[in-house]
Amino acid sequence: MRISIDIRPMLEANRSGVSGYSAHIVNALACRAKPAGWDYALFCNAWNRPLPPDLPSADWAERRFHHWPNRLLNASFMMLGRPRVEELTGGADLVYLPNINFIATAAPLVVTAHDLSFERFPEFFSAKQRLWHAAIRPRQLFRRAAAVITVSEHTKTDVMELYGVPAEKIHVVPPAPVGDFSRIDAAAISSVRERYSLPDKFFLYLGTIEPRKNLIGLIEAFEKLPRRENLVIAGGRGWLYHDVFRRIAASPARDRIRFLDYFHEADKPALLAAATVFVFPSFYEGFGMPPLEAMAAGTPVVASRVSSLGEVVRDASLLVNPHDIAEIAAAMQAASEDNVLRADLITRGRARAAEFSWDKSAEALENVFAKIAI
Repeated sequence: MRISIDIRPMLEANRSGVSGYSAHIVNALACRAKPAGWDYALFCNAWNRPLPPDLPSADWAERRFHHWPNRLLNASFMMLGRPRVEELTGGADLVYLPNINFIATAAPLVVTAHDLSFERFPEFFSAKQRLWHAAIRPRQLFRRAAAVITVSEHTKTDVMELYGVPAEKIHVVPPAPVGDFSRIDAAAISSVRERYSLPDKFFLYLGTIEPRKNLIGLIEAFEKLPRRENLVIAGGRGWLYHDVFRRIAASPARDRIRFLDYFHEADKPALLAAATVFVFPSFYEGFGMPPLEAMAAGTPVVASRVSSLGEVVRDASLLVNPHDIAEIAAAMQAASEDNVLRADLITRGRARAAEFSWDKSAEALENVFAKIAI
């Protein structure tokens, strides 16, 4: 069986959820013994970008890299149904999309749905983003797929409710923490504190700066805490990030709020471990990787109880209503000051995070491929 994998998400320079998932699931597949008779081909297209530097070896998968103008190729996929991916990759018995995208194929299709926030909360997306999602036609994409992969049971339910995809066609394949959490020690944490000028104690948010993440709610909750506390917000600037910066500038606690717009990926585990409490009050998540990574780093977590987050963290974090500022503030203070609670959350968090691994995810994905090949 020849499987063509679309690795276009791996072209993103600053990877986050979807692009990170794509890279790690592909490399996790490559670390496993290839089933007898299986062959992989990696499809990629970019007008003026090089191949991603972390591709699996050419011995594991044939590389088919093309240089069409992206808009032209996407328009051709959408309107003409050509060229087919199997024509671009030297044949395919199955095509795998790690994320929704423009595609044309006559082969059985497997596609991963990370979340349907663009359907549930379109107000959190720009007009350009909404237009892109409409052009992809995800309803038709998921319905025609031979199998749909979701990263959580919550996203599975969304795909069933919003698109009418039958449950038997949907398979949950969660991601896993990204980073080497086994090497966190006092020296690594001290180095990160010094490198990024971090305070001794601080609340940490890590993720995209955008309305869906409820950062303004986090800032309002932080303002209710004692003046000795600090808040660090780390992550890339997303849609309407200016609103967050304006709110910080107007905050009476602005001198104790730090924005960290860049950090080395290798420093992430120690950055998470350096925090006193990790806070993630998002309105909606298809999975919620940052809280899981914070738990792997041994940091107590406060997270929203909505969407998939409760499913991911279970009883290993304090769950709050993202619309209740007082509840968020109370949980932050408890996780910071109650040493018995902190110890319990750290133990539970590490145990919960250890249940996830990229090898388990790759094995589950292989099982889906194998069922389609029968």
